[in-house]
Amino acid sequence: MGTASNRGNNMRYNAHKLFHRPGEQSCLRHALVITDDQRTKLLEVRRKVRAALRSGMARAGKFLNHAEYGLVRNAAANVPLDPRSLSFSPKFRTQGSWAYDTLNRPAKRCQQLDLDDGMYIPMSIVGLNPAIASGALFLITERIIEELCRAEGWTLDTSKSICIRIEVDDECHLDVNIYAIPDQKMVLLEKAMHTASARAMDSDTLLAGPADLRLDPAEIYVAHRKKGWEQSDPLELEEWFLNAAARHASWTNLKRITRYLKAWRDQRWDACTLSSIALMVCAVEALDAANTPPVPGRDDDGLLVVVRALADKFGGDIENPVVDGRLLNDHWTPTDRNHFQLSARAFREELDTALNNEASSLGVVGRIIKLFGPRVPNDASLVIPLAAIETVRSTPSEPAPSPKVGSQTSG
Repeated sequence: MGTASNRGNNMRYNAHKLFHRPGEQSCLRHALVITDDQRTKLLEVRRKVRAALRSGMARAGKFLNHAEYGLVRNAAANVPLDPRSLSFSPKFRTQGSWAYDTLNRPAKRCQQLDLDDGMYIPMSIVGLNPAIASGALFLITERIIEELCRAEGWTLDTSKSICIRIEVDDECHLDVNIYAIPDQKMVLLEKAMHTASARAMDSDTLLAGPADLRLDPAEIYVAHRKKGWEQSDPLELEEWFLNAAARHASWTNLKRITRYLKAWRDQRWDACTLSSIALMVCAVEALDAANTPPVPGRDDDGLLVVVRALADKFGGDIENPVVDGRLLNDHWTPTDRNHFQLSARAFREELDTALNNEASSLGVVGRIIKLFGPRVPNDASLVIPLAAIETVRSTPSEPAPSPKVGSQTSG
């Protein structure tokens, strides 16, 4: 391993290769990407869950008992509806970190891989008021999934407010959200899935389908256990992020920067209330507001630009960029906020010192490993010294001798 050091002088460094190298070479980014086996496992879980829901929703009324029939109402007449008429074909679309291409391997055994899947049903089933209460849909969906969980040895978690969680094992879980959209848009959604969803899996392609395939965000609702239905469009948030990634692509890779922020969080805490979406939004806003953009082709510098703004971002409201008035950190306690800010300041100081005021390449590696753990390669040869920084000496400098001036005569 090579090191660079100057006595009395610290250095600036390019540590990009610790974060990202092409192909399968050792670097933090490579250590964060899920393995082929993990990907296959998650996709197989998703396949089984979708198959069970398609089969179950075709006979949805079977999963409500007589005492629950009153949950099902006709939106127009507001009278009980025969639950046996509840039969429909849901559509599905994967969302969240998987769609953004920012899904990381867990940093610790106590953490899990997370796959988010959206189930879309026609509004005629829900009704505007709605025709079927969100509570009834949760019951039906949970009972369908519960049968699958018993057969597979999985665990059903119904404690989440807007999703149903399936604990597959200690390594991973799958969350199912229930969405309602207008009947005529179900056809558009199916087309959009075929044209755009596959591209969303491609880390280098934006989700930017033709305008006639777009769903109106105002017409998409997510089921909430306590609040009924809330306006929410995961596609709109995904598109917002992917557009931001394209906007900054000339000088930094937003997807990788987001991965590094999540890796820092997962190394710093076993679990916390700092969500991946909040980190993603902070990254975009920090890059948008930067007076000087990051050095092109340097993930370390792009990350530093974001991290310098992180503590201030955590000190204020983090707004959902696609839903007016909804905050991403309104559930933080004052203790949470203070802890996140202190940790963000320590993050900034450690990374800034590593890149701009360290005595050796080995010291740079040590500081970055301190932030991200052993997934960073312990290889100082990957760190490139850039320039010496003059340091202030503790002893005063001696005055320079006065120049000798010869005798002069005026003419």
